[in-house]
Amino acid sequence: MTVATESVETPQHPPPTRMIGRRWDILLVASALLLVAGAAHLNNMLFVGDWSFWVDWKDRQWWPLLTPALSIIVPAALQYITWTQLRLPFGATLGAVALVLAEWVSRYFSFEWWANIPLNFTWPETLVLAAVVLDVILLITRSFFLTSLFGGLMWGFVFWFFNWPALAPFMQPVEFHGYIVTVADVMSFNIVRTQTPEYLRIIEEGRLRALVENITMVVSFFAGMLSAAVYWFGLAIGKFLAVAPAGRFFRLGSD
Repeated sequence: MTVATESVETPQHPPPTRMIGRRWDILLVASALLLVAGAAHLNNMLFVGDWSFWVDWKDRQWWPLLTPALSIIVPAALQYITWTQLRLPFGATLGAVALVLAEWVSRYFSFEWWANIPLNFTWPETLVLAAVVLDVILLITRSFFLTSLFGGLMWGFVFWFFNWPALAPFMQPVEFHGYIVTVADVMSFNIVRTQTPEYLRIIEEGRLRALVENITMVVSFFAGMLSAAVYWFGLAIGKFLAVAPAGRFFRLGSD
């Protein structure tokens, strides 16, 4: 009886090796985070602009209507990538955290350090809590359609209420030269800029205020509807502009 033994000269299959090293993984992740933060911040500056820059521009009609709807684009794209590629529901939270960090860095160096404008006059809004709600709804429903329907509505609806604790001290009424104005208005009178929000005074006397007593509830509802529609635009960006390179990266890292 003979026993087959493996010859020493028999070629062995080489152990699988990683295409890229651990250091390159860290470098790529850090670069991706910087890219996400820059894209979210650029999107917010282009579409939101002065409503996000100045505390006296944060009115009760246009700021809670446009800011959440236009800021959902990048979080929705990231949510699509992380859910389809990793099956992890943290894309919207990642985008919101990257946005708020990039905005605070920009506010400090661009306004506080460069232009000598105090941070309490240029603080950015936060979307982190709304992003957590959006990710939780995706985790529960596992459907982009239901996430856009319920998560988009909640994203726009809760924006005003989540940011109100930071905004409330600046909306307190004070007397200034015989007029009743807000604390934000007093700060605005002492900070010279090229443009001030005179249109806000017209909004407060507009037709919407004449129809309803509390316009924030109505505006928050319409912001949710608009956010639900814009959510699909973010998904399209994540699918057609980001999934292909992201998919190549994940396949490269797993080979």
